[in-house]
Amino acid sequence: MTGSTTIEPFWQRLRAISLYPTHLGALSTIAVLALCHLVRYLPFGWLLDLLVWVALYKYAFECLRASANGQLEPPELAVGVEDDLGWKQIWLQVLFIVFGVLGLVLLGPVGGVLLLLLLGVAFPGAVMSLAMEESLLRALNPGKWLAIFARLGWPYLAVAALCLVIFFSQAYAQAFAAAFLPDLLALLVTGFIAHYAIVATFHLMGYLIYQYHAEIGYEPVRAPAPLRRANDDPDQGLLDEAAQRVRDGKPDEARELIATHLRTRGGSEAVHAQYRKLLALGGQRDEQLRHGREWISALLAQDKDRRAVDVARECLELDPAFEPAQPDQVARLAQKAADAGMSQVALRLLSGFHQRHPKHRDIPRNYLLAAKVLAERMGKDAEARALLDQLARAYPEHPLAGDIAAYRQFLDKLAVPASAPAQP
Repeated sequence: MTGSTTIEPFWQRLRAISLYPTHLGALSTIAVLALCHLVRYLPFGWLLDLLVWVALYKYAFECLRASANGQLEPPELAVGVEDDLGWKQIWLQVLFIVFGVLGLVLLGPVGGVLLLLLLGVAFPGAVMSLAMEESLLRALNPGKWLAIFARLGWPYLAVAALCLVIFFSQAYAQAFAAAFLPDLLALLVTGFIAHYAIVATFHLMGYLIYQYHAEIGYEPVRAPAPLRRANDDPDQGLLDEAAQRVRDGKPDEARELIATHLRTRGGSEAVHAQYRKLLALGGQRDEQLRHGREWISALLAQDKDRRAVDVARECLELDPAFEPAQPDQVARLAQKAADAGMSQVALRLLSGFHQRHPKHRDIPRNYLLAAKVLAERMGKDAEARALLDQLARAYPEHPLAGDIAAYRQFLDKLAVPASAPAQP
């Protein structure tokens, strides 16, 4: 048996799988349903609480289905799952517990424990069968469990083991919380822990189906493409295709798809932004810097100076020595950054300009701006005066010499304390 080689294996996504319930859609559902467990304190609370568990399992099956279809973020609500699927999951668990108890009674301690282990390994297969076929009878059919195991082999056993690890971790955390927290708070915390563990395990099982869908004969259902509107991005089709490849576990293909488009036809601002996200995801720092220089030039040509400053800031965070493609662009970017209140970005763009371009005509202009940023935005008047003095000595005949001298005098006036009022 060979798994799919185009989808990232689940064992390389364990951290993402464990954090799956922290996405807003899942986390809000988990938290709200944990609060709903307070109905246990009402009359017939046990029945109302059972309805909470049914709702939780209904949402968990929605997550499993979404994961099996290659959607790596949890759904907001459980809208695509039949209402009775939550009840079927409850019955499935009850029947597995009954089988385990009967095994302990009829087979003795050794045989009973072995049966419990077998049921623990079989349970994920039963849940996956229930999710795909929505039939409790088929989910209880050992032939289904064996068929899934035969087609998946050791990956199935690994997922079953992970489910057991999550279950025992959940039980330990719940016991710890119950021992040290007041009853009301313990009810909320233990409910939240259980919900988190269930959503994570159902996502894990769904992702296993997605990774090996060809082996088990499951065809992932793609979300329908949204209708195009007049104000949609002109490259929305490309963005949608790239997003689908990311969901399919192929970020490298998505990145190359956009790179090819940019090389041959250019692209909208959204395409450039998505390309940068994919570069960051792949850790391709050098390409981020190269693309940053290229995109800054394009943005400045379109008079999108503010966006160009944002790109320059991103590149400076990657490499403090970053500079745009053309030295003439530095003054324009730095001025826009200063106007936008991004003093550090302006200074980092200007820093060392005279060393990189010792004969460039913008040196006085750039360092006059740097002196103004130092004095007016950062309160470093002494550094600003020293910089102005260096400019005055180095460029006495420059057209900006008068402006440099005037600003130097302005700083001197600010440094002189106001005279005390005359005494009568």
